[in-house]
Amino acid sequence: MKLPRVRASRAILSLGLLAGCTGQIGDAGGDTGNLSGAHSGGAVGSTGTGGSGGARPSSTGSGGAPSDGSGGTPSGSGGSPMGQAGSLDLSGSPKYYRVIRLTNAQWAAAVQTVLNISAGGLEQNFESPVYGMTAFSNNELVLGFDSRNWQDYQSAAEALATQVTASASALAKVYSGTDAAGLITTVGRRAYRRPLTTTEQQAYMNLYTTGAAQTTGSGTAFTKGAYLVISAMLQSPNFLFRTELGAQGAPLSGYEMAAKLALWLRGTGPDDKTLDMAGGTGKLDTADGAAALTQTMLGETATANVMRQFHGEWLHFDDYEQITKVNVPSFTDALPAELEEASYRFFDNIFTQGLGLKDMLLSTSGFYGPQMAKLYGVTAPANGYAQSDLGSKRVGFFAQIPYLTLNGLNAEPNSILRGVTLNLDVLCATLGPPAANIPPIPPLQPGQTNRQRIDTLTGTCGASCHNAMINPLGFAFEHFDGMGQWQDTENGGLTIDSSGSYTFADGTTKTWNDATGMMQAIATTSQAHTCFAKKLASFGMQRDVVASDMPLLNSLTSASMGSGTNSEKQLILQLVRSDAFRTHGGPQ
Repeated sequence: MKLPRVRASRAILSLGLLAGCTGQIGDAGGDTGNLSGAHSGGAVGSTGTGGSGGARPSSTGSGGAPSDGSGGTPSGSGGSPMGQAGSLDLSGSPKYYRVIRLTNAQWAAAVQTVLNISAGGLEQNFESPVYGMTAFSNNELVLGFDSRNWQDYQSAAEALATQVTASASALAKVYSGTDAAGLITTVGRRAYRRPLTTTEQQAYMNLYTTGAAQTTGSGTAFTKGAYLVISAMLQSPNFLFRTELGAQGAPLSGYEMAAKLALWLRGTGPDDKTLDMAGGTGKLDTADGAAALTQTMLGETATANVMRQFHGEWLHFDDYEQITKVNVPSFTDALPAELEEASYRFFDNIFTQGLGLKDMLLSTSGFYGPQMAKLYGVTAPANGYAQSDLGSKRVGFFAQIPYLTLNGLNAEPNSILRGVTLNLDVLCATLGPPAANIPPIPPLQPGQTNRQRIDTLTGTCGASCHNAMINPLGFAFEHFDGMGQWQDTENGGLTIDSSGSYTFADGTTKTWNDATGMMQAIATTSQAHTCFAKKLASFGMQRDVVASDMPLLNSLTSASMGSGTNSEKQLILQLVRSDAFRTHGGPQ
């Protein structure tokens, strides 16, 4: 289910820092919010606007620059001054909540696990979090609880209880026995994700007795009692919230670890087998035990689906459906959906094949459907999607048609937007707020390249924003037009200049001649790997990642940059082994 996003148009995203232009290396898209940010809509269909924008200003707790190739060290609570390149902002507002409400998707999958039923779709009517307030929709900061949530859960619980107690055969799928004690123990453990206490069991037995004694209705005493029990369990905070209730810094219990892993990687509560593993045996009380269960989960379809959500939210794939183009014959109404699915398939393949960030940035393999095949100039698949090598000019996902078309201005490249998105999403750079009055991108003049046009428009911005941070990354894609197609020359045969340079967070300045060189430079800098580690850790721990998390980010960055496959799966295993994941929350 897609979540509604508080967003402005992508025209606002192309907005600029044309008057005052300040920025700093930092968070990509904000774990604390980016309402009108760089991923706010489809490519605009008319004359666009200049500049950059959408980045939130830095707040407290920014981190420091990676200096040893493995991440970075905090440079102080205030971070670097606005406009100073070479630092990694880790500002955010983590609350380290010990009680976190299930997301709507987790709730929907959890009721299936608890009741052994197929999908019902009741969550589609639930109130959704304001997506865009945080980097990911599972962040603790957007999972509040109010009267609307309560009404949603109450209605759904009653409907589900009615469904599974409609007959003895329906109830038998939830619990095969016919005794109240067994029903309460078995279903209660699934719902609470731990065994019920003696007091809880007695309370549910009292409730069962009340229901079984009812004289109205056509059900049996067992189904009537079960209705009240199941309805109450599904409304309990012990079901609706995942908890970490031990002392700060203490290891999670086996049951807490089972719930945390299952809800994250499977998107549902732990099943009976996982709960058996959590209790008594102590298998999930150690880093090795948690990693072993994680290793199993990483090979499951459910986890691949959860990672599909991660990739889609990280790079804002829901923006594809908003693409519009004016006077571009190669654009069709069927193309946006194809671009979105091809993007998902690229990252699905990265995860399932045990690949990592380097492959995301450097792989020349991509997916395409019939509409995209025309743009790539390859044979369309007979049906569905095909995967093939797209050639040496298509290095990494960001040189493929989906990204370039999304970040294109009709048939022309949107250099500003391309530069902004790489700064925010790949390098975790925070850019300053847009100017109050944004001039439009002027029409291309005879004898003028797109690069010259943008340089003229942003020339007064200053070295700290467009000229040093945004334009160099965007200009690397000048050979790709607004539909992502390669062009040797532009505007009547003018020579294209896609060279550039950028000072990364480790203090080094790297230069390139084209997009291939830029992607190779980015792939070898610790900044990109630390940024990706931050995104993955934020998604996995359901909170903002801040300066105090640098030891974790250093470790993940080293793993991502090291020799070998450097896979996402390996980073997930390392995250699960970390104290940050395995202990009760709070700054250490």
